[in-house]
Amino acid sequence: MTVSNQADLFGAPPQPLRGRHYVRPRGHAGTPGRGPAGETCRTCRRLARVECAKTYLKCGLARERWTGGRASDVLASSPACQFWEAPS
Repeated sequence: MTVSNQADLFGAPPQPLRGRHYVRPRGHAGTPGRGPAGETCRTCRRLARVECAKTYLKCGLARERWTGGRASDVLASSPACQFWEAPS
């Protein structure tokens, strides 16, 4: 198993990478964890579902950065960012 050589933004130790082709989802408009406590991307009204062969979760605020790959995806279980909005 391969280990990343760099610490993350918060100084956490390197984590093992999941596989050769794994790309961490980083399509969030803001920094995950800066939003309301107890909320996730799943509960945000800006979460977009893009349907192709599968359904991909994207942040509606980061639309200009969407790509056809995993790098612009978000995880529904990620903590809410500072741009989180309640569903209408």
